[in-house]
Amino acid sequence: MNKYLMGIDVGTTGVKAMVVNTKGEIISSSYREYNCSYPNPGWVEQSAGEIIRNTFQACRDTLEKSSVDNIEAVGFSAQRATFALVDEKNEVIEDRLYVWQDNRAATEMEYIKSKMDPYEMYCIQGQPITPTFSLEKIVWVMRNDREVYDKAKKIVMVPDYILYKFGVEEFLCEVSNAGCSSLVDIKNDRWSDEILDRFSIDKDKFPRLIEPGVAVGKVSKGASLLCGLKEGTIICSGSGDNQCGALGAGVLEEGHASMSLGTSGVLVVGSKKPLLLKDMGLMVGRALAPNLYELEGIQLGAASSYRWMRDVFCKNEIAFGEEVHMDPYDLMELYVKKSPVGANGVIFMPYLVGAGYPHWNMDAKGLFTGITFSTTKSHMIRAVMEGITLESKDMYENLKRNGIKIRKLSIIGGATKSKAWRQMIADMFNVEVKKLKVSDSTIIGACILAGVGVGIFKDTAQGVESMVNYESVVKPIKENVKKYDEVYEKFKNIYESMSKNKSF
Repeated sequence: MNKYLMGIDVGTTGVKAMVVNTKGEIISSSYREYNCSYPNPGWVEQSAGEIIRNTFQACRDTLEKSSVDNIEAVGFSAQRATFALVDEKNEVIEDRLYVWQDNRAATEMEYIKSKMDPYEMYCIQGQPITPTFSLEKIVWVMRNDREVYDKAKKIVMVPDYILYKFGVEEFLCEVSNAGCSSLVDIKNDRWSDEILDRFSIDKDKFPRLIEPGVAVGKVSKGASLLCGLKEGTIICSGSGDNQCGALGAGVLEEGHASMSLGTSGVLVVGSKKPLLLKDMGLMVGRALAPNLYELEGIQLGAASSYRWMRDVFCKNEIAFGEEVHMDPYDLMELYVKKSPVGANGVIFMPYLVGAGYPHWNMDAKGLFTGITFSTTKSHMIRAVMEGITLESKDMYENLKRNGIKIRKLSIIGGATKSKAWRQMIADMFNVEVKKLKVSDSTIIGACILAGVGVGIFKDTAQGVESMVNYESVVKPIKENVKKYDEVYEKFKNIYESMSKNKSF
C-alpha cells in the first residue's frame, strides 16, 4: 500500500504544503502568500495569526487536490531566526513576529560586542554577529521594549509556534533550527548558559530542545477542523528551511553541497568539523545527517537581483509574455544565450541589499562595470546572471582557501529552472551540478524527517535514498571554467577596490 507524507514549508513570503509519496513523487501542492509589515525603517514584522491561517488553508487546499486521506505524518520546514514572544496564555504578544530580515538590532551591535568578545561568542554558537539573528533582536527588545520582554512567558521560533498550533501540547524547539537564534552551544546541542548569562536573558523563557525527525504530538481536533488533516495525524519535528533544503538535496556527507538561488542565496556544504574562522562570517551549525555540520555562506540579494533586472529593464518582455502566455524569464534566457561567456566584458556587482558572506558589508551597493558603446541588452542581462553566480563563487573560493572542497553539488531554487544558469554554475564551480526532480527540497527534507519520525525510514540516509531524485546532470565546459576564473579575479578586484576606498 502506498504511504503518503505531508511537508509544509512556512517561508518568509508564503507557505507551501505538499503531499508526496515515499518515492518523493508529488501528489498535490498548494501555495498561499502573506505579507510583511515595515513599521519603521529597517524593521520587518509579520502577523503570527496571518501565517497560521494561511498555513492551515494551504494544508486544506493541498489535501482537497490530492484525494489522499491516509497521511502518515506531517513535517515542517520554516524560516529561520524569526521568533515571537508569547504570554501566559500562549498567545503571541501583539501578534508580532520579529522577522530575520529585521535590522532594528543594528543599534545594539556595539553594546553586544562590549558585553562579550565576538569571537568567543562565535566559537560557542557559530553565527555571525549581525542584526539578522534572534539574540541581537532579543537584546533590542530587552533594552527598548522591556515591558514586552517581561510579559513574555516564552520566546519561540516559527516552527515551535506552528507545532503548537497544530496540536503539540507544549512549545518545543528543534535543535538545528535553534542554532539560528545565536543562543545554542552548537558543539553540545544545548542552550548556551554562557551567552544567556552574559546578557541576563532568562533561560526559562526558551522551549525544551529536541532532535529533528521525532514524533512530538498529534493533530488536535481544533486544528483538524482548520487544516483538513485527520485528528490524530502524527506531527514530527522538522527544522529550518536551509537545513531541510540541504537534506532534501541529498547533503549527507563531507563535501556534499547544495546551492539555493532564491530570494536570498545559500551555499551549504557538509563538514565533519565546525569551521569556526577568525573572520566570523561563515554560518556554522548542525546538519540533519548524523555526525555532520553545515557550513553556510549567504548572499543577500541573489535571484532577487535578476528579478530587479526583469522589472526595471524588461517591461516589454513582461508585456509580451502576458500576451502570448510565456514566462518573461524564458524570454530573458534568449538574451542570455546571445551573449558570450563573460558578457562582453560587462561585470555586475549584485549587492543591491548589501554583501553577505564572506564580506558582511551592508554598505555595499550594486554596480555595472565594463560598459561600452558595444554593450547590448543581452550583455547586461547575462552580466546580472553572472554577477549573482560570481558572488556564489566568491563564497566557495573563501571556503576552498580554508580547506573545504565541494565534491557533489545539488542546486535548488527558482533560478535553477534556467538551463543557461545551470551551466554557468557548473562552469564557475568547475564541478558537476545535479538538478533535482523536485525543486522544493525544503519540503522533501521535511517529509524525510516526518518519515523518520514514524519509522518509515530508519534514518535520514534511507530517506534521502528513497525520496531525493535527480532530473539532470550538467558538466563544466573546460574553456568556460578558464574564462570565469579570469572574470572572477576582476570581480574580486572591483569589490576590494570599492570597499577599500569606501566608494560604494
